[in-house]
Amino acid sequence: FTNGMEIHFVPHRGFAYSDMSKGEPDVLERMKWQIDNLGNKIGFGTKTALRPSGPMTHLVYNVGAHFTSMESRNMLNSFVSNIAMPLMRSKSEHRPKIVYVITPTAHFNTPDGQYIRKDRMDDERSKCVERVSYNPRAELEKRILKAGVNVDVLLDYDDLELGALHVQRGDCLHYCMPGAADLVAARLLDSF
Repeated sequence: FTNGMEIHFVPHRGFAYSDMSKGEPDVLERMKWQIDNLGNKIGFGTKTALRPSGPMTHLVYNVGAHFTSMESRNMLNSFVSNIAMPLMRSKSEHRPKIVYVITPTAHFNTPDGQYIRKDRMDDERSKCVERVSYNPRAELEKRILKAGVNVDVLLDYDDLELGALHVQRGDCLHYCMPGAADLVAARLLDSF
């Protein structure tokens, strides 16, 4: 960016799509090793697209919608105990600010708006609805994560009524631009 900001995106398992050779097996494992062995410092790893020009100032994390509730809970607990809490306890003025972005709401036509097993997703359930009553992923994240306690910022946004902003019928996990994604980006930049 022209303001000097860099953003390095690394998926959970450290690789995009199915090409594992382009990434690392587990980003959280690497960060835990760095915290344990380098004095509460974390870096970008060796698989980032561009060489970072300085230390990591912000760690933005999100579990996402592609894991089961149990997998999400385990990943969140691992993130909190192995990454976030050691960094939060650090007295270093150079530790990265930890920002967690709440998982966006899916608006599938199911009781809680979530995708269910493929064999149970008929045409009617695959349609995005304009509003769902709650986002179980967000509720789980808010039970585990607390701003000022185990993350610096918990970036939450109310998107329960934004189902009409999804890309198309049958894609209830991705928003159109402009829309909810712009709201998240603006709030994320405000947190810096």
